[in-house]
Amino acid sequence: MPRSLRNLPPGSVVHCVNRGNDKRVLFERAREYEDFLQLVLWAKAQCAVRILAYCIMSNHWHFVFWVESRGDVSRFLHRLTSTHARSWRLRTDTVGCGHVYQDRFHDSKIFTETYYYNVMRYVEQNPLRAKLVHASRDWRWSSLQERLGNGRGLLSEGPALLPMDWPMVVDEHLSESAIQEIRNALQRH
Repeated sequence: MPRSLRNLPPGSVVHCVNRGNDKRVLFERAREYEDFLQLVLWAKAQCAVRILAYCIMSNHWHFVFWVESRGDVSRFLHRLTSTHARSWRLRTDTVGCGHVYQDRFHDSKIFTETYYYNVMRYVEQNPLRAKLVHASRDWRWSSLQERLGNGRGLLSEGPALLPMDWPMVVDEHLSESAIQEIRNALQRH
């Protein structure tokens, strides 16, 4: 039987993802990624969320949160995405041209320690699976970079400690069944 995460209230650890509408590119240049992460820092200062992992890709992003209530996630992501969408529309001179994001966001609850580790790896391994880097640690816009000391002050300690060799663990092959379980969970919610 998988161990639960420190007897946390249901739904308090959550994996969230959102994409650009029609898979549009949201971030092209390094400055755009950095500006988004500054918005994350700004929104975090105003909302009661603990960010455990994140990865910002060109057309989507992932976050893993530890929160008191699921409403905290909605408040944080509403503030973040609405501000980012306005900024994106101004930057691309497309104000009034429809949705920037595909949906509100997709999320799934994390209940067990095994699933927690798999989701954390899935999020931080994203650029490696996409063949954008040779090692996950090389992607500048993820929590793994922050764990390695290139921090922005976004991360909080999680309900389960990560192993000391976490950067190597992240790069280990994640089974297709684990990947499918994570993707299916996001589609159900």
